[in-house]
Amino acid sequence: MESTKNKSRALFEKCIGALIFLNILHQIVSSMDLMEYQNILAYGDLFYQVSMVIFLGELIYRFFIEKQLGFLNTVDSLVLINFYFIGILDLRIFRLFRFFDIFSRTRILLPSNTLFKTIHVQRHSLLGSLFLVLSVLLLFSTIMYFVEREAQPDKFGSIPLAIWWGMETLTTVGYGDVHPITPLGKVLGTLTMLLGIGMFALPAAILGSAYYEEMQKRNFLVTFEAILEVPLFEELPIKALSKINEKLDAVLLPPNEAVFEKGEEADSMYIIESGRARVELENPIVLEPGDYFGEMGLINNNPRNATITTLEEVKLLQLKKEDLEELFDEHPVLFQAIEAKLDAINS
Repeated sequence: MESTKNKSRALFEKCIGALIFLNILHQIVSSMDLMEYQNILAYGDLFYQVSMVIFLGELIYRFFIEKQLGFLNTVDSLVLINFYFIGILDLRIFRLFRFFDIFSRTRILLPSNTLFKTIHVQRHSLLGSLFLVLSVLLLFSTIMYFVEREAQPDKFGSIPLAIWWGMETLTTVGYGDVHPITPLGKVLGTLTMLLGIGMFALPAAILGSAYYEEMQKRNFLVTFEAILEVPLFEELPIKALSKINEKLDAVLLPPNEAVFEKGEEADSMYIIESGRARVELENPIVLEPGDYFGEMGLINNNPRNATITTLEEVKLLQLKKEDLEELFDEHPVLFQAIEAKLDAINS
């Protein structure tokens, strides 16, 4: 029953995500001048109206389930309030936040989800580098104002006007609408361009290195040392460990995340490399590094008989069903070890 409810909710979320995507696409198309397709666009307006009714029902459902406002519910509320009571602008584009939240754990959007986390972790370093860039911008713009204001009062007649030139130059965009004409101004402009390359490379380097570390952490390498520490594999030969190393997939889960739910189809077993997880039973069981779970459903071809939840950030080694069966055929000792564990549980 719990599994069916979770599956229904996941399907509901994906349908809402697809509807949000179609609405954003409709908003983009409706902004174009397509007078010759007025008959078709009329159906688009109907789609818009029906979608907003569905979104209203979705928001009421979310308030009922979550029982809190939160950032996403606030954004969704503003979009609906604008549609029903104000109607000045079409704000559906802001539902992109909900779209990203719904699909944040898919393979496609997982890197972007990691990027948002990286920006949050490095926010102080990024703000520090931004303050440095703004300080340099203000300094060089003010000096250029002193140098060029008499030669070009219409372009450098005030510090704000000079800041526009400074922004163009530091970002190396160079629209060409504003540029120094005095010899000293040209020298200063050259220095500003050279400095701009380094200044804007600084936050990019901070973000890039932190993002790489986060992705490495998420997609950590499975090493022989990690496999050797697992009691299940300690009696296998090196050749077998090499094959297991190729078949194991690394999984990193945050705290309070369900590895799988009770009643789901068993398709993999898991080995805990680090962190702790809990078997949600009447008397919960805490699993430590080196413990493995999920094998019972694979051997007996039964659905999951319990929900497994992480207690902290957990690194798991995932072994899929077909790979486990292949290892059983090649190394019966592995099957015997799992059978021994099952017999101990049953007794």
